[in-house]
Amino acid sequence: MTHVSKYTMNRKIENRINNNLMNAFFTSADRGKPLLQSLLTSTEKVMLAKRFAIIVMLEKDFSYYRIEKTLKVSTSTIKRLHRRLLAGMFDPIRNAITGKRSDISFLETLEIFLSAGMPSIAGPRHAKRIRELRSRRSR
Repeated sequence: MTHVSKYTMNRKIENRINNNLMNAFFTSADRGKPLLQSLLTSTEKVMLAKRFAIIVMLEKDFSYYRIEKTLKVSTSTIKRLHRRLLAGMFDPIRNAITGKRSDISFLETLEIFLSAGMPSIAGPRHAKRIRELRSRRSR
């Protein structure tokens, strides 16, 4: 079950981060938006959009305080994603933000993104697959 803060975000900020999420994964937001709308619950969309926004804001050197107040997320969430960002775990997402080409497919990038900040619940085989994807992208 996903968990989202009980504090509501500013509607303008929420719309903006949702649009940024769509644009990062799909060249045409018109095609991608209905796909994600049907695939994800509203809570999952908010959670993924917030994760994506945290990564973008960290890339742009926003302070933890500003991220926390803007997105209504905890400092521990920001720290966890920041550690993973510094370790290079979000390079495919970083490439999507900057427009660089990646050697891994969209679905593999999505798999890395979905594992962002989440403990491995699928066991050692899933953890091994994620490590292989990350090592493949760093070549």
